[in-house]
Amino acid sequence: MTDDNNDKLMEQFISKATPKLLEALSEQIKPLIDDQIGGLVKSSTKMLDELQDVKRANAAAATKAADESTQLKTLLERREDPKTTLGLMNPEPIQLTREQARSTTLYRKAKAQAEATGTTVQIVE
Repeated sequence: MTDDNNDKLMEQFISKATPKLLEALSEQIKPLIDDQIGGLVKSSTKMLDELQDVKRANAAAATKAADESTQLKTLLERREDPKTTLGLMNPEPIQLTREQARSTTLYRKAKAQAEATGTTVQIVE
């Protein structure tokens, strides 16, 4: 009888102690799991951001290529002489003197204009 009584007492103890043990374990394990999952979330977010950046760059390159193709088609349809067409396709660089280039605001404006027109900034004497 003592074995049956001990078994019943053990079952009662286990049934009452199990929820408290699980709660204590979950409090200790939860931060560890959150740290591991947090690292995975950060990594996956970073990878998705990089993929989006690549997609945006590819879309921008495709748009630029399409614009340049349209521009070339328009220039060729004009049927002007080849030198004029080539000159329109490759605009002259924006030229600044050394004194002008030392002015940061002027240089930044020239650089922005050069990027917008597809040319470069050239420093001259």
